[in-house]
Amino acid sequence: MYDLIIIGTGPGGYEAILTALRMKLNIAVVEKDKLGGNCLNRACIPTKYYRAGAHLIDKIPVVDKYGIDLNLNSVSFKKAKEGKDKAISFLRKSFAQLLKAKKVPVYKGTGRIIDRHTVRIIKDSGETEDIQGKYILIATGSVPSSVGSIVPDGRYILTTEDFMENLEELPENLLVVGGGVAGCEIAYIASKYGSKVTVVEIKDRLLPIPSVPAEVSRLVQRKFKALGIQFKLGTYVEDYKVEKERVRFKLSSGEEIEAEKALLSVGRKPNTDIEEIGLEKDERGFFKVNEYLQTSVDSIYACGDVVNSPMLAHVASYEARVAVKNMFGEKEKVDYSVIPWAIFTAVEIAHVGLSEDEAKEKGIETVSGYYPFTYNEKAVDELETDGFVRLVFEKNSKKVIGGTVVGIEASEVIHTVAYAVKQNMTAQQIHEFVYFHPSLNEILLYATYDVAVGKLF
Repeated sequence: MYDLIIIGTGPGGYEAILTALRMKLNIAVVEKDKLGGNCLNRACIPTKYYRAGAHLIDKIPVVDKYGIDLNLNSVSFKKAKEGKDKAISFLRKSFAQLLKAKKVPVYKGTGRIIDRHTVRIIKDSGETEDIQGKYILIATGSVPSSVGSIVPDGRYILTTEDFMENLEELPENLLVVGGGVAGCEIAYIASKYGSKVTVVEIKDRLLPIPSVPAEVSRLVQRKFKALGIQFKLGTYVEDYKVEKERVRFKLSSGEEIEAEKALLSVGRKPNTDIEEIGLEKDERGFFKVNEYLQTSVDSIYACGDVVNSPMLAHVASYEARVAVKNMFGEKEKVDYSVIPWAIFTAVEIAHVGLSEDEAKEKGIETVSGYYPFTYNEKAVDELETDGFVRLVFEKNSKKVIGGTVVGIEASEVIHTVAYAVKQNMTAQQIHEFVYFHPSLNEILLYATYDVAVGKLF
């Protein structure tokens, strides 16, 4: 009997493996597809790879300001895919080498939990094999959702996974159904690599997420307009049909749009149909877990997208560490109070803690500090001055409770903000820290000036 059986090798499974190996546990891994799960193969990593290329395409027209004569003669999505596949293959092989070096058995097939200690592996051949473990960790992630009558077929109607893993050539015209995180990220990538993109969003703004302030949505919409990306808000797809290798969509506005392909980006649902013992689930299909990430069966834990927590790779990794520690002696409660996240579209967007609107809903009075990258010398040097930082403080104590960073390297700068939130730092403490000059993080000094010292104007 193994000490631990880990089902799934995405960010949660990977981190569980590392944690368990450092604890000298005897473990087994079950994986039905490629090592690395959705994040490595079909989501986080390929998205950022393509986005890095798209951002470079964006920057080439202005490099003449550095005295560099560089012409953008051609852009090839096919070559970008080859590079992306090579990078991901390297990471996947490195993962496999780690498992081999540590003699961790990897059972290929679909894992199903048939009792509190037993996982049945169903192989592609149809054969089955049962393995036992003292504990089981479910880290099977999520799958793309569909909406209404729109059914992904992998050819005309694509999921985000189809786009990231299988698409060889971009269509001339792409309709993106859903203007959330993945929709806005892929719309930007497809546009910069040559597609004419239209985004259809049922809500009244792009990125209609409570923690994304309206001012951020407005900035993204301005950037999309400048890039020629069309978006139709307060609109949804009523019907569609495939004709002559193209798809014709009828929108709720009465308008019809024709495109070679459509991307369906309307969220994800947990992959929790893996057990036969009646683990408790909520109304949305997530496994119910306690504050230690233990399911309704005490020998079975869950992490990542199968539990009702933020669907983020780093959250899955964090939960996996907590879960494995809790199985074998330590008792640590999961804490989601300070979870940074980032979006990689026409500008980088990052956030942690509460926005002003979220604080207001909780009855917290706030003041905020704001500063644009327009006057940040490092951003000026990099020719990337779009964006800003907004820090949110509790009005009386002046302690920081949240922050949004939009612009160059927002996904990196947000870690400094997250640390300040975690440490309950005041505006004055953030302001008095000595920042390297010139740096992007130095913007926090100026974003705290009005709150910590007083308004200049």
